[in-house]
Amino acid sequence: MKRRARIATIALALSTGAATSGAEVPALDPTLPAARAPAPAARPSSALAENDLDRLLAKLDAEEKALRAELDAIGPALEVTRRRMIARGRAYYRHIRAGFLPVGGGFDALVDHAARVERTRLALERDLAREAELTRRSAELADRLTHLGAERAPLEVHREAMNRARVALAQEEERRAAFGRAFETSVRPDYLAIYGADVGPAELDRRAGFRSLMGRLPFPIAGRAEVRKVSRRGAGGPGVELTALDGAPVRSVAAGRVAFADTYADYGLTVIVDHGERHYSVYAHLGAADVKAGDQLPGGARVGTVASGPDGAKLYFELRRGAEVIDPGPWFGM
Repeated sequence: MKRRARIATIALALSTGAATSGAEVPALDPTLPAARAPAPAARPSSALAENDLDRLLAKLDAEEKALRAELDAIGPALEVTRRRMIARGRAYYRHIRAGFLPVGGGFDALVDHAARVERTRLALERDLAREAELTRRSAELADRLTHLGAERAPLEVHREAMNRARVALAQEEERRAAFGRAFETSVRPDYLAIYGADVGPAELDRRAGFRSLMGRLPFPIAGRAEVRKVSRRGAGGPGVELTALDGAPVRSVAAGRVAFADTYADYGLTVIVDHGERHYSVYAHLGAADVKAGDQLPGGARVGTVASGPDGAKLYFELRRGAEVIDPGPWFGM
């Protein structure tokens, strides 16, 4: 009785519209897929393998694509259903308004009229049920898409973290390789200016090369600095640690080409200068680097600044012959 009352209400509400007597009723779109139970929520795990994570995200992508396609199809189907409801509601209203008028055509005409009224009423009931089903399914799909977004968010954060870790690892490996390559090749500079402690600038003996600086190599920090020999893990030889003022300029001990300028493992921000004939100077734990790989430097050129630390501002300095760390003491006259 309630459904019949609702149909009658719809019919009366439609009576104010233009009658569409004899109008063709649009056909209904193919039936949409039935409602599915929501898939179980996916939970990210720090132990998720990258392949598993990609598969899970691909599965969520496929489900989201299917749900959106179904949701997009509901709109037109709902529109067709509502247009048909309007047409049938108007027809039902006309049939009811006719009442017993067909009785003039005899009993058969009256029976046919009653059958048309009943068929129209049943069709209108089916349209009402279809509209309710489409509306319910639309809300269900929207809710599932919201849940999919919530499931996807932590997985995408996890994947982004994995990507950042992979990039960081690749960059660290590249820096490690670049640090090693810095000691593989060496060129002899055409000119090298030397700043000796006693004699001032002098031209390098081109035949002797960097070796002629033995015993008179200038310190990389001008002015007063506390110097002590230290050995670094994995270095294979001693270097020197110079304590100076925070931000004090660090200068190249001789002319050469910058072979490396980047952060490297325990060395921190590091600059390596190639002085030719496989001799290199290493300036580590810098606060800032003022040069880049490939730069040509004269002797005494600024390469960066001393960084501050919990024990004061300290610069770590090495000399290398090839990849071998050599004792810098004799070079400084220590």
